[in-house]
Amino acid sequence: MNVKFLRLLTIIIFLLGIGGIIGLGFTLIVKHLQTKQIQQIQQANNLLAQEKYSLAVAAYDQLLKTDSARSYLLWANRGAALLNLNQYQKALQSCSQATVLNQQAELAWNCRGEALYHLGQSQDALTAFQQAIAINPQNATFWLNQNQVLFDLAQHQQAITASKKAIALLQSQPATDLKNRYLAISWRRQGQSWLELQQNRQALAAFKQSLSYQPNHLAAQQGRGIALYRLGNYAQARQIFEQILQQNNLSDQQQAINWLYKGTSLCQTSQAEAATQAFKQVLKLSNDVQLRKIAQAGCGIR
Repeated sequence: MNVKFLRLLTIIIFLLGIGGIIGLGFTLIVKHLQTKQIQQIQQANNLLAQEKYSLAVAAYDQLLKTDSARSYLLWANRGAALLNLNQYQKALQSCSQATVLNQQAELAWNCRGEALYHLGQSQDALTAFQQAIAINPQNATFWLNQNQVLFDLAQHQQAITASKKAIALLQSQPATDLKNRYLAISWRRQGQSWLELQQNRQALAAFKQSLSYQPNHLAAQQGRGIALYRLGNYAQARQIFEQILQQNNLSDQQQAINWLYKGTSLCQTSQAEAATQAFKQVLKLSNDVQLRKIAQAGCGIR
């Protein structure tokens, strides 16, 4: 799933309390009904965990027809399933209903933020993520999602602060593959913000940290190469772009971008003929107007 957000799977199985002061017959009936409802909730949550999102939505719809003391959890889980189906308007409605029923439901606020972001309402998404953080500031995912919105809003200094918060929280957790993946994302996003602020040494350091967790991540490799190029380390930058071009899974556009970076690095080391060959590859691979304009200029003034 190619999304910018880290998805929180809101699988919450809850037990309904059984009162002990009612007559025996009524208590047994309530217990039977509650046990059945718990089983249905578990089934719906299992469908969500198994990524059977359409079936999960149908199961939550059925459960929401009955009264539940904590129905906000069902609305939140339903919203999570809808997000994974890319049904963002419906997800927004579902997660918003969860926040109405329980204003302290931080996962529902995060879900609302995701839906708003995908609907192009970045400022409202930021507000939702801030609400999730206000309720639970110890959740690194909330900080990372806030970081993404801040980056898109060009609020790069604030985005860096958010990524630092996420990193601090993640580093205090036990080592897992998921933790390493999130740390790689956190450092990579921080590096991208440093690049936007023209703080190239900080960007280089951040991308190196990201690559220590995910050595083969394309965006971090490119970011490191760009930072080196801006710092005048043209030979090192060229080597990175050449290494990227050896990968077999690049799209034509990704190849074109890295040929362009390689070409500009070659220009800076007075290898005009090799640079020309690199720029020819750009023109062969891409129809992007901006890329072609730079490639056609060659080593001349751009």
